[in-house]
Amino acid sequence: YWPPQFVIADAETMEPLKVVSTRGYDTEGNYVHEARVAALYNTPNAPSFLVNVKETGQVWQVDYSDIENLRIEQMETAEYLHDGFFDPSGRYFQIAANYSNKMVFVDTETRKRVGMLETGQIPHPGPGANWVDPECGPVAGTTHLGEGRMTFWGNDPENYPDQAWEICGSVETDGPGLFVRTHPESDNVWIDQAMHPEADVNQWVMVMNKETRELTPIHVADRPVEHDAVAVHMEYDQTGSEVWVSIWARGRGHQDDGAIVIFDDKTLEEKARVENLNTPTGKFNG
Repeated sequence: YWPPQFVIADAETMEPLKVVSTRGYDTEGNYVHEARVAALYNTPNAPSFLVNVKETGQVWQVDYSDIENLRIEQMETAEYLHDGFFDPSGRYFQIAANYSNKMVFVDTETRKRVGMLETGQIPHPGPGANWVDPECGPVAGTTHLGEGRMTFWGNDPENYPDQAWEICGSVETDGPGLFVRTHPESDNVWIDQAMHPEADVNQWVMVMNKETRELTPIHVADRPVEHDAVAVHMEYDQTGSEVWVSIWARGRGHQDDGAIVIFDDKTLEEKARVENLNTPTGKFNG
């Protein structure tokens, strides 16, 4: 049995240097014995990392500059914490509290929660997406596990204070999804619909034009599929000119029928396809 905790280790030897329990109280004051760590994120602008303590609804910012006298800010947010991502400056952290249907916003410079916003049913941004909207300026968005919707909000409090941590807009898709992605050099935001049960929805993705907010549906499978398969997890190449989309093939005997489909981000046409893959997911271009 391993108690809920996080461990700070030596990066070269992996020797544990500090072990910290994450047991604690949730936002209703109930003691949580099994408070799991949903994710860890290094803060780009400070010697610290963020710990998303799932069941307590707390984001911890852990300053590791003095491990013997560890400094931890415990920010109360909402349950249950899950995926998150930074704004382009690396200062503000944007995280889903999906049981509460909220996105939570943390300032890693002041080490305080600066906002909390209800966006839709069960937000799930995955690695997230930041872009510039013609009306609201810099924004970020999330898909939702519980409904076909991508919601986006302002995330530049210095230059657009009236828009910061407020909903800028939302677009309705045909079904709930897992991921939303974009690139600074792209005119588009790609949104999957992988959580819908029907193939005529979950094998398609939606592409939103940043300027007009208009949606274009793209059929990723684009050929007969005799088994369960969904389009999911888009990722750009380094230049922002290509988008790689996974096809998860599911069901006994079909797991190796997955594929990665590569699209031209300008024309939205298929360029290439890598086939015979077993559940391809993350495709990260370093």
